[in-house]
Amino acid sequence: MKFVSPSRIHPRYFEKQDGSTYLPIGLNLCFFRDSEKRPDAEVLETFRFWMTEFARNGGNFVRIWLGVPFFDIMPDRPGEFSEKSLSHIRFVVDLAEKLGIRIKFTLEHFRHIGCGTDAEMFPGAADFNKPLYLGLASDMREYLASPECRNLYLAKAKRLADAGFGDSEAVIAWELWNEINCIGDMDEIGTWSRFMMAELSQLFPHQMIVQNLGSFSGALGYRTYDSLRDLTGNGFLQVHRYLDPGAEMEVCRGPMDVLCADAVRELRDRDAHLPVLLAECGAVEANHARYSDLYASDREGTLLHDMLFAPFFAGSAGCGQAWHWDHIYIQKHHLYWHFRRFAKAVEGIDPVEEKFVPYHTETHRLRISGLRGKEHTLLWCRDKRNDWRRELVEQISPEVLHGERIPVDGCGECSCYLPWEDREISVPGKDGWCELPDFRRSIVVRITRKELFL
Repeated sequence: MKFVSPSRIHPRYFEKQDGSTYLPIGLNLCFFRDSEKRPDAEVLETFRFWMTEFARNGGNFVRIWLGVPFFDIMPDRPGEFSEKSLSHIRFVVDLAEKLGIRIKFTLEHFRHIGCGTDAEMFPGAADFNKPLYLGLASDMREYLASPECRNLYLAKAKRLADAGFGDSEAVIAWELWNEINCIGDMDEIGTWSRFMMAELSQLFPHQMIVQNLGSFSGALGYRTYDSLRDLTGNGFLQVHRYLDPGAEMEVCRGPMDVLCADAVRELRDRDAHLPVLLAECGAVEANHARYSDLYASDREGTLLHDMLFAPFFAGSAGCGQAWHWDHIYIQKHHLYWHFRRFAKAVEGIDPVEEKFVPYHTETHRLRISGLRGKEHTLLWCRDKRNDWRRELVEQISPEVLHGERIPVDGCGECSCYLPWEDREISVPGKDGWCELPDFRRSIVVRITRKELFL
């Protein structure tokens, strides 16, 4: 393993220290719900299972929250550290090194000093209340401005650095806060983030420091994400977005592939010189009240498929990173195999070497997201008539598409991968067209040394 940074050749993607490309195939594994009610050994074994199963299916990147009780190294008193929590972190880092997985650690996530309420709370796993700071700050505004609270945040980070986690190539990045715009206005969180980004860059010189914001779904999202673009020192750009029937933005109420791709394009438009990742995606009930009822019927994982494929083919540096990883959705339906299908679809492709440029077009039946490169054009074709509403609400099975074709320059072969069947088919180009084989939902087309035009 090698430390990772934005590519010096094509900075929209990542590279390792030796110059080879790193393409993150990621998933949120942020916490174990109700960990305080279970033996430590059970929680650690669950993380071992999650990470092992994920790696076995091609996954190489996870996100873990360090502010939850199981991993919190300052759980009870300001300035006092828990060796037990450190041992829990060391367990997942050692396991990641063994499995070839990179970790993004989220240092904090709380939203209230005392008690408060929030949508989609995570009881027993990720309480948004932090009474530890009572007496030092009365609310989050005071917390952000308090020198003593800043010093305690940095003391936690320094303890992690002293424990050697800054020297582990398995740790790709330190994330300052989860959805920090939920705790202050843009000026307050901007000042705090710039200060912490500079300080943590000194503590963790080999790893990236990043910040993230809440779901890009409302009227203020554009302004909020402009501020993320302007944050000096941000290792890469991240966006959160969910299928949310209560969202202000119409795109967040539509097809999953469209909302994911649009989120990536929004960030790409803001900065041409950093990689972009869709760092949280999923489906919720209106206004993030809780996880979506759609998950119960999505046993094949059509939502997850779109979360993985759409961001990469829209120009993200990796696949989309799904939320609701455990018994709520991915683990519940045993959907890890989708990561293997994504890995196979991009196998042998080097986005940096190709210097991919994304584009989008449509036919009557297909939404086509393409990546044009030096040696290859890679396309993901999605059936427009099949979406979550038709399949999961109306219970209409996906149709088998027959006779679809896309125009290509030349008459060479088109290599087609059917991710829903895990099958590859080569079809000849004829008279400037690539005749696609029968497929359902989506198909990936790889054209070697051919230029696609539509």
